[in-house]
Amino acid sequence: MITRRTKVQLLFFVLITLIGVSYVGARYARLDRLVLDNSYTVVAHFPDSGGIFTGAGVTYRGVTIGQVSRMDLTDQGVDVHLDIENDWDEIPAETVALVANKSAVGEQYVDLQPKVDEGPFLDDDSEIEQVDTRIPIPTAKLLEDISTTVADVDKDALRTVVSEFGLAFDGTGESLGQIIDTSNSFIETANENFDVTRSLIRDGNVVLRTQLDKASAIRNFSTQLAKFSTTVAASDKDIRKVIDAGSPAANELRRFIDDNDVELASLINNLVTTGEIVVEHLDGIEQLLVLYPYVVEGGFTVVSKDPQTGKFDAHFGLIDTAHELCHRGYDENADKRGPQNLGDRPLPTDVRCAESPAESNPRGAQNAPRAAADYDAPVAYVDRETGEVSWLDSMPGLQVPGSVAPRTSTGVALDREESWKWALLQPLTAAPK
Repeated sequence: MITRRTKVQLLFFVLITLIGVSYVGARYARLDRLVLDNSYTVVAHFPDSGGIFTGAGVTYRGVTIGQVSRMDLTDQGVDVHLDIENDWDEIPAETVALVANKSAVGEQYVDLQPKVDEGPFLDDDSEIEQVDTRIPIPTAKLLEDISTTVADVDKDALRTVVSEFGLAFDGTGESLGQIIDTSNSFIETANENFDVTRSLIRDGNVVLRTQLDKASAIRNFSTQLAKFSTTVAASDKDIRKVIDAGSPAANELRRFIDDNDVELASLINNLVTTGEIVVEHLDGIEQLLVLYPYVVEGGFTVVSKDPQTGKFDAHFGLIDTAHELCHRGYDENADKRGPQNLGDRPLPTDVRCAESPAESNPRGAQNAPRAAADYDAPVAYVDRETGEVSWLDSMPGLQVPGSVAPRTSTGVALDREESWKWALLQPLTAAPK
């Protein structure tokens, strides 16, 4: 006969069993949905099942949030119905549904991976389009590809690679062990400088974007550098001669400086004044450089052939008329200083002869005939695309008011046969304005 104590123990055992079965059924078998449905359904359109099955789990950021309730075969693939618990109602609609494996031989599950962190969110009857679904490579396909890859490997070449690796790492055990032992320190240092590394990567985008913007300039620089390198390679012998002779030349220059006791500081100091004068006459110097080739060319016409003797001769004349020296314009602007005053002072640019040409022989660029303000005398033309230089056949026509250069009735400068007159009478026509 069963005692009262035994009956009470059996009753407690039945109650505990019912509670355990109810919990397991509600937690894992989802039997609670037969009574109360506390989930919403999302349909994911997969091109293939990918090994997924009814009852498989659904995870979001590594946390189980539901399970696969139903799978429907369609013309486009497989529609997988995902039952997600109502507690997870803030899953972004822009989400990728991925069929993943729990292990190499484990069961599959659906993993939801959001693209964004903000809404809109998934709700009941939401759909995940096929373009946002992923399935794993079938195991059979994976094994087949691995087998094909292994079969395509040349055994002799693989044997050679393994042998070379063995020779390369032979006797390096201590060094490899040291590298492995210090890897932790390297990782710790990298973590400590994580912000710096992140800033470097972020700023690297700016540098790379700048390189893209300057791509044409970089290509042009590379092209010009290639041409320069080719020229240097072609001049290798000459460059070697220059280098070989450079040391003796440097020694000679050093001995020259030592023998003549050159004071470089004084030389540079004196060049300051010369430089200021040159700056004030840049326009005239520029005009001199433009006209110099024509002056040289005209010089050959000074010497002419005597028709009677057949010999070249030249005629020169000397005018010894001397005017009085000009003082007006110089004495008034003279800055008389004592010999003890050695300081620098501005270059006097307003000093000039103020007398008329009838009283004295006025000098200075201000008295020279000059070209008009808009005067332009091209001597050659350059094609920017081809780099070809086209020289003019004749000297430029100078429309200079008051010029003493002989001209024709049309105002054009004389031809080459009488250019010596132009060369002698007007070598410089553009003075500083």
